[in-house]
Amino acid sequence: MISLYQQLEQERRKNAELHEENDELRAENSVLKKKLSEGKKKPVPLKTKAVVRHKYKTLNKDGLEFDLTVSVDHPDNKAIIDRVVRGSQANRDHPVDVSDAEKAARAMFTNLKNDRTRTLNGNKGKQLKCVRRRNRMIQKMNSRRKAFDSKHCKLNDHEKSKAKIMFTEKMEYISSDEDDVSTETTPDGMRTIRTVRVLPFESAELKGYKHSLDQTYRNDVTPESRQSHLTILRRDPSASQVSLRSCPPDAPHWAVISLGF
Repeated sequence: MISLYQQLEQERRKNAELHEENDELRAENSVLKKKLSEGKKKPVPLKTKAVVRHKYKTLNKDGLEFDLTVSVDHPDNKAIIDRVVRGSQANRDHPVDVSDAEKAARAMFTNLKNDRTRTLNGNKGKQLKCVRRRNRMIQKMNSRRKAFDSKHCKLNDHEKSKAKIMFTEKMEYISSDEDDVSTETTPDGMRTIRTVRVLPFESAELKGYKHSLDQTYRNDVTPESRQSHLTILRRDPSASQVSLRSCPPDAPHWAVISLGF
């Protein structure tokens, strides 16, 4: 039997971890907002990235790899980037732009160096958790974008004008799903379960729009896709699963509950 002091200490550590995760989430939101605002810039094609990665792995087999202890502009690393770019240009199946190939090679170096740093600091597991959470938020936003454009969307024009920017451009209104994965047997088979960290400030109207868009997206996907990708999202209103994210300062009055937010 644990003492009252031990119970309080456990609760304190749990709350500290919760605050830390939400600080990370707010930082991720800032990064995502920046990326969304820069979305009009021409991105490097995914195929180009794949070609560059493949060429770099080919060089690895010959014993050539980035020196992650120095900068990307170190002569040794620049020489490898030049070889990767030249090799990528020789790809007959997918001709690549020189500028795009160099951007992809430099980004790959940065990712490898950051991954090495996180491994050395013992933070790789935490980073992977953050990345998975961020990707799920992006996926949720993309599915709602598709729902807005669907002919089956049940929101009227007035509701769309109110809610579209909140669900297609602003990450502050996208709830996060935790990594506490479990499974549950349903009539359709086994389903993955994730706990949604509930946003404490969202109004019933805001929740209703989210539910409508998510339902539209689920109805639009093919039965095969629904069978293989459906995830059960459990919304637990308990204090331990409520997000500590603060209400966005520019939130419209209809989107938040009036409890001091």
